[in-house]
Amino acid sequence: MGSCVIVQWSFVVLLWLQIATVTSDVSVQNLRESLEGPFGVIRHRTANPAGKAAARRHIIAKFEEYGLDVTVQNFNGSSGDTDKPGTNVIGVKRGKMNGTSDDRIVAVGAHYDTVATSPGVDDDGSGMAAMLEMARVMTSCSQQNYTIIFVAFDNEEVPIIPSHASERPCDIGRGADDFVCSWLLPFLNSTGRPAEFQGIFMLETIMNYDIRPNVQNLPLGFQIFFPTLYQELQATNFIGNFITLIRKPEEERLVASLEQTWEDRAKKPVGAITRDVRVPLTADYRGTMQQCYHSSCDNVTSITTDKLTFLAKVTDSILQTTMKLAEVEKDTCTDTTGDADTTGVTSAARDFHGAWSIIQLLSVHVWIWSILQYSCAVHII
Repeated sequence: MGSCVIVQWSFVVLLWLQIATVTSDVSVQNLRESLEGPFGVIRHRTANPAGKAAARRHIIAKFEEYGLDVTVQNFNGSSGDTDKPGTNVIGVKRGKMNGTSDDRIVAVGAHYDTVATSPGVDDDGSGMAAMLEMARVMTSCSQQNYTIIFVAFDNEEVPIIPSHASERPCDIGRGADDFVCSWLLPFLNSTGRPAEFQGIFMLETIMNYDIRPNVQNLPLGFQIFFPTLYQELQATNFIGNFITLIRKPEEERLVASLEQTWEDRAKKPVGAITRDVRVPLTADYRGTMQQCYHSSCDNVTSITTDKLTFLAKVTDSILQTTMKLAEVEKDTCTDTTGDADTTGVTSAARDFHGAWSIIQLLSVHVWIWSILQYSCAVHII
């Protein structure tokens, strides 16, 4: 995604992870195959329309294979903007409360398009690979109370006119905006009384991991606005070993659930720091992504064992949190991995520390704020 200054106040949670053992149904091999396959080539409407179309067909095919209710959502940008028509792919796994106002819907999203100059393996092939793997595992479970929505967004890399984003948030031609305005709100109101929307996990550039000294850069003014956090990063020689959650204050419960999952899955306590911040964010502040963000070197050669292992860890943690929120009955799940490489999450993760990633948590109560915030700020740093 392109960078954009955050104009709203939000909370940041930093999690330092000490991973000892991991029990996971997440397949490292599946993640690798996604990154080296449909999400390893440029997926841009003019630079490689065939690659983008192939990725979209792959998403649709996987959603259908996993038994999700699939919607292909075509949308158009507003007149006068530089955006173009786009296509979201939405997959729904309905819970027992589906179709009633007692449903408590949770969603997971990532974008499948890229800029014209980059294959976008990390931005955002990593988010797409994680989401598809989550969908695979969750659809092996036959019973859950609440509905889960998976969304592959299009046109998230399309530039927008800032004034249009603030004045006409439902008509700026990005996939997340049209999903909220044209699909999600009608879906929530389909029973006459709105169902509850617990939130959405936005996955963006979640394979960016680097523990070399002085690889973590920071936005201008960070030291002034967040002196304590800056000192903590300085004390660790600015290594890229932490994960960041950006959220609204009312998403505290979602963050708490994710933090607890991280503790449970990592088998060690997770240290968390919460900050109230206003800061510009992009995905180009760490390691090789400082050079490869929106560039040709964000490609399959950037995949390493450590990065892939961390991607599996993030995928597992969001997976388990989403299953908890949807109240999935785990005794109805079937292990369908067939992948001996799943144990690699355990062996490769010993003494592994994590990475700075951003997962944005949004609620329908502030949906206008949400779609603006998603368009501007869901980036991994």
